[in-house]
Amino acid sequence: MTSFRVMMLGLIIAVCLRADGVAAQPSPTAIVDRVRVNTARAIDFHAAAFPESVYVGQQITYQVAVLLSEDARTRLRRDPEFRPPELRGLLAYELGTPRRVPAREYDGRRYEAHVFQRALFGIAPGVLTVPAPQLTYYLSQSSSYFSREERNVVHAESAQLVVKPLPDEGRPVDFSGAVGVLQARVRFDETSARVGDPLMLTVRLEGTGNVKLLPRPVVELPWASVVAGSERVQIDSSGALVRGAKEFDFILTPTRAGAVVLPIIHYPYFDPYRAEYAWAESMPADLQIADGALVAPSEIDESTRLPLRSWQVHEARPGYVWSPTERLVLLGIWLGTTALAAGAGWRRRRAARMRGDTRMTASAPVPATVDESPGAMARDLRRTLLRQLAGRLQVPAGALVVRRDVERILRRRGVTRQSTREVLELLDHLAVEGFGPGLDRSLGQSLDRSASQFSSPSSRSSANDSDLRARVERVFKLVDDEAMLSPVSRWLTRRGLRAMLLLTTVTASMTSARRGVAQQAVETGVRVDVPLLVREATAAYEARRYSTAAERFAEAAARRPRDVDLLVNWGTAAWSAGDTVSAVVAWQRAARLEPLAIDVQERLGLLPPGARGGIAEVPMVPVALLVVIATVCWCLGIVVLIVVWTRGSTNDRGIFRTSVGGAAMLVATGLALSAWWGARALDPEGLAVVRRPEAMRVQPASDANTAGGLATGDIVRLAGAHEQWARVEHADGRFGWVPAERLTRLVPDGSPR
Repeated sequence: MTSFRVMMLGLIIAVCLRADGVAAQPSPTAIVDRVRVNTARAIDFHAAAFPESVYVGQQITYQVAVLLSEDARTRLRRDPEFRPPELRGLLAYELGTPRRVPAREYDGRRYEAHVFQRALFGIAPGVLTVPAPQLTYYLSQSSSYFSREERNVVHAESAQLVVKPLPDEGRPVDFSGAVGVLQARVRFDETSARVGDPLMLTVRLEGTGNVKLLPRPVVELPWASVVAGSERVQIDSSGALVRGAKEFDFILTPTRAGAVVLPIIHYPYFDPYRAEYAWAESMPADLQIADGALVAPSEIDESTRLPLRSWQVHEARPGYVWSPTERLVLLGIWLGTTALAAGAGWRRRRAARMRGDTRMTASAPVPATVDESPGAMARDLRRTLLRQLAGRLQVPAGALVVRRDVERILRRRGVTRQSTREVLELLDHLAVEGFGPGLDRSLGQSLDRSASQFSSPSSRSSANDSDLRARVERVFKLVDDEAMLSPVSRWLTRRGLRAMLLLTTVTASMTSARRGVAQQAVETGVRVDVPLLVREATAAYEARRYSTAAERFAEAAARRPRDVDLLVNWGTAAWSAGDTVSAVVAWQRAARLEPLAIDVQERLGLLPPGARGGIAEVPMVPVALLVVIATVCWCLGIVVLIVVWTRGSTNDRGIFRTSVGGAAMLVATGLALSAWWGARALDPEGLAVVRRPEAMRVQPASDANTAGGLATGDIVRLAGAHEQWARVEHADGRFGWVPAERLTRLVPDGSPR
């Protein structure tokens, strides 16, 4: 019975010790009691981890034992060389000094143990492996001082660790990842302060655990602005558990006079020994603030209050935003006109190549013929002209026999009416000159009756052969300059542009209609709810209830996220209520939708430097207007160049038109580049606002070195992410890592763009 009571008492004591987080750690001799010594070795080497299953951030004690036999102590002339394992995913601290365990007997052989300890902390859940450490020692072969030494290398056991994630059950909403057993304290550097004079507040967190990883607590005060300051860490690893303290400085600037109270700071943490969440709470502190040079918000004159924009449901301006369909339409215009110009240029080059093969010159000899009858030259010229026309128009020679077919083919290839009439008259004239009085009998089925006026011998031309040849060359040149390669080329150059512009207009109209339907779908009940919200917000703002006005304007802006007037009024009410974050979000979004608004630019000038400079700057660039002008100039330049290339003009007028077209395209390119730069500068995607003061880290870890601080309302650009951390670029060009929960995106995910 007595032994049972002793056993129960020991069990109760063990449970109490474990609840305090002490029994969870091994004694310095735990590894000696656990390992099995290999008596065949003069020096044995072992390693173990206690415990093998822990939570993220909980301490693991890693022990390494070197067991020396009595024989090895006499033969060991230099200290052994220890190579520790490479630790990945773990943070390590040396625990105290090496412990010497009195000699014990193992299988008839006595060993003296030396135990080395390290504290390990897992920073991410998962299964981790601690590789086997290595020990190198040298033993002399005899007791003689000059005897040769023998080198020996031994390896200890590797360790498998299971790092469990922190439980979700019972996790506080504001939990930021602190693990350990902690206490919180606060202190001021002054016992009194003045309005406008900075004051230092220090929050000290101390206790058991890896205090380097403790995140900064949240301090928000209604009577002062808060900016994060420096941090200091103290580590004590002399005991079985790593302990320490971490101090966080906050720079307070009081904004009102009188007696104020620093509220209790609740700092949530996870206790791994009890496997539950707890809070470290500080004591409240009183502070007396005297009057200063800074005017309190309540003393602001009514004349200095920012005015609201007038808003009506039918006059809401959506601001600059290009939908994906509209962007495709604009891209189609640019690419389509470019394709038309390329097609016209290709046609011109193809025509030039064909002219090189089919050019008819005055010096070309007339094909030799044995026919010495009158009109032989006219017949040969007529056959040559028909053959050249067939090659130029890309039709079979038999298609140019009937006069109506010749007229139809010429007109379809784009030859003008006047040129077509000259070609037909020349063919009729050559037929009359070549065939004479027998024209009606031999070609009655091939030529139109309109050629009968040349049928009598008295109507034959008296011009010589050179004049006739010159006339043939001139007519062929007319056809060569005006004819297209195919009906497709003619459609592209003459009707394609108009058809494409018509299609673009129809697509743009459909896009606008669809956007209107989508906007109406998003704003279900807008005509009932939004006007009511706006009236309530306006009344609250006039009654100086700025927080209520900001809430109502925020609800209305959520229903109409592209309404610039609502965004401006939301930011104005939030700024008057002291909500810097909401004011930055609202005014930045409004300025990027309407960059030319003077009143919005003036409101941006009221924001802190971190919310209006660098990447936060909003340039006054009319992107939509630049895009429209650039598109018009581009299309105008393309049309002018198509006309020049199609007609093949080489005179002064053609050169002037080419210069005008090129200049218009250069202007369009410059305007397009300006619009592209402005669109990139105005794009809010990837921008976020700092919700609370926070220190940037050089690495995504709470114990990493700081890279400067972030103030409330600063705008940063998201440059990367790692687990719960975000890599950001500050407005002043600094890069660093901050907790993702400290940021609010400028444009929420899923909002209409």
